[in-house]
Amino acid sequence: MRPAYQRVADSLRADIEAGRWQPATKLPSEHTLAQTFEVSRTTIRQALDVLESANVIRRQQGKGTFVAAQGVSHVLGDLKSFTDTLRELGKQPGIRDVSVAIDDDPPADATTFLRGSRIWCVERVRTADGRAFCRMQSWLPDALAAGIAEDELLARQSLYALLADLSDERPAEATEVIRAEAASAEDSVALGVPKDTPLLSIYRWTSNHRGAPIEFVRSASPGDRYEYVIRLKQ
Repeated sequence: MRPAYQRVADSLRADIEAGRWQPATKLPSEHTLAQTFEVSRTTIRQALDVLESANVIRRQQGKGTFVAAQGVSHVLGDLKSFTDTLRELGKQPGIRDVSVAIDDDPPADATTFLRGSRIWCVERVRTADGRAFCRMQSWLPDALAAGIAEDELLARQSLYALLADLSDERPAEATEVIRAEAASAEDSVALGVPKDTPLLSIYRWTSNHRGAPIEFVRSASPGDRYEYVIRLKQ
């Protein structure tokens, strides 16, 4: 049987997703929620902790708890696909505007890392519940990318899952750099935002279990749709 706090969290999330509480709406107090669910305030706090970690709610000291704009939270240290991240958050992943082609002028970071004579760019827009969340550009070596078909990626959605099927390659380690950038003209069209809109851009250098480079990727999202969470322990 699921713990009481998890059942409360699930119920509140379902109400939010059903539209009972809209983004920026203030939730009832902990005392009121405890009475509604017939549990302790400690259980309510635990449930709210779960929802805050998943970017469903926001607590504001002295003001209360509010429904968050439904973006995507990603915990630093988690090496997983965007598809898996969305599914864990209870969102419906999607993909559109897929292109797979040789890049005649790849960025310097891609050529330095991948070191191949031919480098491909796999581009797509990832969506959550039908809303564009990020423009993803993955640069891959010829040996991996040559077998990728656009229709297969549309069907599978996850590039990592497709690479595992085609070549048994899986990401094992990655280094990421997070930058604030202004949306380019191409970003603007892909994400449906004005040019120069602030973006959270994540650059990732990914290697397999042998330490061989398999991907350099840029993922760019409007600042209100994606966030990274850092968990610190002493």
